[in-house]
Amino acid sequence: MPTTLWNRSFTVWLIATAQSQFGSAVAALALSFLVLHQSGSAGQMALTLACTLLPNLLMPLAGALVDRWNLKGPLVAADLIRGGLQLGVGAAALLWGEVPLPVINVVAVLTGLAGLFASPASSAAVPLLVPAPALARANALIGSVSRGAWLLGTLTGGWIVTHWSAPLAIIVDGLSFLVMAALMTLVTLLSPRASAGTAGRPVGLFGEVRAGLGVMARSHVLMLAPVIALLLNAGLAPVTAALPKLFASNGGNAAGYGTFLVLESAGVMVSGALVALLAGRLASRHLIAAGLGVTAAAYGVMWGCPQPAVLLPAAVVLGFGFGLINTPFQTLMQELVPQAFLGRVFSVLGMVSTVGMPVSLLLVAPLLDRVPLPFWFAVAAAAQGLGLLAWLWAIQTEGLVNTSAGQGAST
Repeated sequence: MPTTLWNRSFTVWLIATAQSQFGSAVAALALSFLVLHQSGSAGQMALTLACTLLPNLLMPLAGALVDRWNLKGPLVAADLIRGGLQLGVGAAALLWGEVPLPVINVVAVLTGLAGLFASPASSAAVPLLVPAPALARANALIGSVSRGAWLLGTLTGGWIVTHWSAPLAIIVDGLSFLVMAALMTLVTLLSPRASAGTAGRPVGLFGEVRAGLGVMARSHVLMLAPVIALLLNAGLAPVTAALPKLFASNGGNAAGYGTFLVLESAGVMVSGALVALLAGRLASRHLIAAGLGVTAAAYGVMWGCPQPAVLLPAAVVLGFGFGLINTPFQTLMQELVPQAFLGRVFSVLGMVSTVGMPVSLLLVAPLLDRVPLPFWFAVAAAAQGLGLLAWLWAIQTEGLVNTSAGQGAST
């Protein structure tokens, strides 16, 4: 195991993650404009998004496979596959002018399938890259750098699409995946099972999934983690849909909503820097509770005064709260779950997080235009408040005091 935070593998990992997030942000914007340009349909854009997210329903199975393998293999393979797919779509659009929409949707499904392995493998790999005392600081650095790269990629993607073309931006993303695959070869990762020192495993893939769920069932915190993730996404989904229209109705425009997103990202980066600075001084469970309280309060203020002059400062506070939740939450999961089960646990959380938002949007879509838009801020505040109460109950009944890295919590 590494003895310092700034070892070669972690440094390369941080650089690779940043440039991959940059490329993904560029492509996310570019693909939307490519589909919109070819179809003129928001519904088709939603279908393409659904094709990307649908494979996440299989993420627990992917997590079980990740726990079987050396983590470097799934990460490199996923980057090569996604890079090749993005380069293919971008090149086809440049050469032919248009790519048949069914082809784009098939590529979206394949990209989502490749990402199934990358997401849990990335979360499970961090404890293998740094010493246990530096885990919180490492996660905070990864979170802040990733958010900054995503923000820069979004701005760059808009510039490339506006001044050049959407296909060129998609090619940039494809190249970023190939660069990340090359950088991953420089990272040293042990086998999760070897590092965890576990022997034997259940027979069959579904048996391994059940074993991972069994680990979660032994802990109130781990059992409630997917529920809290679902509450957070259920509250955020209608807010994401309502904000653009709210800015427009108050005399704002797309620039106003874009400013909101930039300020929210700035808040996340500030909290990430704070978590990195205070790593080891404040318990992750307390930071998560504080983040849930801060975001609930921010949504409450947005509900009470839904004007741009209030919404924009609230965006910074909201992002700050998100940062207090996300990075410490990931650190706590890495501390509570034995290394050999991290892929499965993070795959369950990933499935709930990625599927929860589109499902919530589908459920509330018929109501979005029938109730006052600020109502959805109240819904989000209530969801965050419920999440806070559930979290406080979990940590109180679990009796988490000084959890050792790699040990399962007792109930």
